[in-house]
Amino acid sequence: MYDCFRTLYEPSGLTVTTTERPGGIRVLTLVGDIDAATIATLDEALATGDRLVVDLSRVAFLSCAGVRSLLRADSRTELAVVLGGHAVTRSLEATGADRMLKIHPGVGPALAGLALEPGREA
Repeated sequence: MYDCFRTLYEPSGLTVTTTERPGGIRVLTLVGDIDAATIATLDEALATGDRLVVDLSRVAFLSCAGVRSLLRADSRTELAVVLGGHAVTRSLEATGADRMLKIHPGVGPALAGLALEPGREA
């Protein structure tokens, strides 16, 4: 018999791919879910640089713990966030984090936003 709820029993995962860009900008591309089971992976990735673009475009779920991690990282580093799907956008809007973080529609605009910050050379 087919178990239509099978995925509920499988552990969720989060993968992070890191790309170095000119100007000391590190792009973190996240794929999967950000929840209690994967928050340590996110925290570890966010601790890897001073200028970060966090690409959430392939994240299916963003928990409040994930939002909190993004806000903590934003307080200690230059952070630009690339929006993902509806669930990610909704989590950021519901918590008000969308008004505190530098939100961008894609990696290109996020890179440009970090490169053009006052006091930085283009």
